[in-house]
Amino acid sequence: MDEVGSFYQAREQSSATHLALRWRGRVRYTVPREAAAQQACWKVFQPGRLEFPLRAMARLPRLLGAVSCVETENLTSIREAIGKEAGLSCCRAGAEGVWTKDTILFLNKKTVEPVYLVKAGSIAAVDSLLRNEANWLRELRNHSPLVDHVPELVAYGAGGGFSFVAQSAVSGEFDLTLGEPQFNFLRKLQDFSLQSARYEDSRLNRTLDSRIKDLSGFLPEEWSNRLKIGTRRIEQSLSGAPIVLVAAHNDFTQWNVRVEGHIARVFDWEYADYEQLPLFDPLHFALAPMALRNEPPAKLIRKVQETVGLCQQWLGADRCYEPETQALAYMTNFCTLYLWADRGSRNSHPSLVSYARVIDSILRSHT
Repeated sequence: MDEVGSFYQAREQSSATHLALRWRGRVRYTVPREAAAQQACWKVFQPGRLEFPLRAMARLPRLLGAVSCVETENLTSIREAIGKEAGLSCCRAGAEGVWTKDTILFLNKKTVEPVYLVKAGSIAAVDSLLRNEANWLRELRNHSPLVDHVPELVAYGAGGGFSFVAQSAVSGEFDLTLGEPQFNFLRKLQDFSLQSARYEDSRLNRTLDSRIKDLSGFLPEEWSNRLKIGTRRIEQSLSGAPIVLVAAHNDFTQWNVRVEGHIARVFDWEYADYEQLPLFDPLHFALAPMALRNEPPAKLIRKVQETVGLCQQWLGADRCYEPETQALAYMTNFCTLYLWADRGSRNSHPSLVSYARVIDSILRSHT
């Protein structure tokens, strides 16, 4: 990896097309030199509190330390795979970690409007996620009720040291409320995938069992005990008679959904899977931001109860069976994914700490 990442390389300012913007020692965004293209980048990526310093850096690159650069051959190969007109590119560097990947936005040559969004990474774990996303986009776009809710798959590729998935850019605005647009989408997704099966035969149960076995010997005793007791409680509550299982996006958050004209457009399908519990996606939408803020367990439990009430209204009582157990299973599924990804070495992530407290509170209430 060169000075400014996998997809751009440093170049003299006179011949540079882009600016790599550093924050706290790391390139976070790479944007075109043109002001209109930069505006499109900020509108799509929405860097929050970083936007003001990033804008200043792009306006005064020499003074504030931006690096002049051009696209590398890696981006050229992605353009060729897309096989369609794509103008200037912008890039948001992924968060550091085991699933690090960059997000590249291509703009229309004439209008500078977003047209294609590409996610790319260079390790096997990322390729598995991107391949899963490509498969889900193909499948969901073939189901007519979901076409308007899901980006179009443009290209998927692997080789040359990296993998990528390219899709159409989605329009709309972020909506912080779990309401009608989100539930209309969830109902269609769940209707498309609805099945009745025993929990002990489900993909969810097999996934949890596999992750916990892989984590054996890597976790602190507190986490090992928590997962052991929690999964036993889930099995006792859900095993036996068939239950309703559905497909879940498994990262259904406010920042992965845009709403336009009461239509929820949902992207980032990397973690989607079949045979999940119906409350997983709505609970994640409601709880994930609170967990990141490390809200008190009592507040999260109240939010669980509030969300279950909304789900009963929008999804039906038959999908809200054993709601506390579904909430426990959701948090266990989330935590085991994070812990499994790096063999428990980062168990102090705010969401893990927050959910651990809620899991413990639920388990104590049944001892």
